[in-house]
Amino acid sequence: MGRDDDPEFEDSVEDFESLIEDIDNLSTDGAKFRAKRDRKVQRASFREILAMVTGEGEIAEQVKISPQENLTLSSWSDKVLYAALKEILGSSTSLHLQQNLFVREIFGLGAPPLKIEKRTKAEKTGNKRKMNAAYQKARQRNMLKMRDKRM
Repeated sequence: MGRDDDPEFEDSVEDFESLIEDIDNLSTDGAKFRAKRDRKVQRASFREILAMVTGEGEIAEQVKISPQENLTLSSWSDKVLYAALKEILGSSTSLHLQQNLFVREIFGLGAPPLKIEKRTKAEKTGNKRKMNAAYQKARQRNMLKMRDKRM
């Protein structure tokens, strides 16, 4: 993140080696007073941070918004922004990413794509029922005509 904006990023951070050492210690922390899950999350987070700071790792996550669209989180700042948005919006995050112009503008997605109306299951079964009812009606009329001609 800092390297992209400032080519002398490592020189501007005082004692860059101690920063990397501290992050490395946090990425391998095994303190027993923390819950196992919390330690696991902390180690994973600090491993990602360490990889980004040292320049060894790239964050490139794909978030599926809709069947036609994906959101690519290519930087650490995008990932933090998406995590904050996801925390605030909760389960409606994908809906906002599909329809909310402000949220789409934040991530540079542009205008929402045009929706193609799909038939729902209820519409499909409704059409089947109508076709079956019409067939049944024609069949009954035909049977009534045939009854008169029996001997």
